[in-house]
Amino acid sequence: MYKVELSFDTNLLDVTHAESLCMQTDEIFEKEDLSCADRQPGKRIYQDKGRKQDYGRFWAAIFALKDMRGIVENLKECFWYNGAEKENLITEFLRN
Repeated sequence: MYKVELSFDTNLLDVTHAESLCMQTDEIFEKEDLSCADRQPGKRIYQDKGRKQDYGRFWAAIFALKDMRGIVENLKECFWYNGAEKENLITEFLRN
């Protein structure tokens, strides 16, 4: 199962700004027809729908996320799960 888990640093952001960033992130993943499995204040988890093309859809969303400076700069955590493997996208991709 493919999954992206992200959270914004709510210690640095007010609730309204954190929710605005979450909504922008939702739009990026929804554009790729990916599901938000869990919505919490300042946190989102997106997972695949079991389709072969979901891998490419996730990476399209991740690349779009990388281009959104306001989002990337305020991420506290962002993990990509490819089955049992877990990768920290902040240190290994988004902020490089």
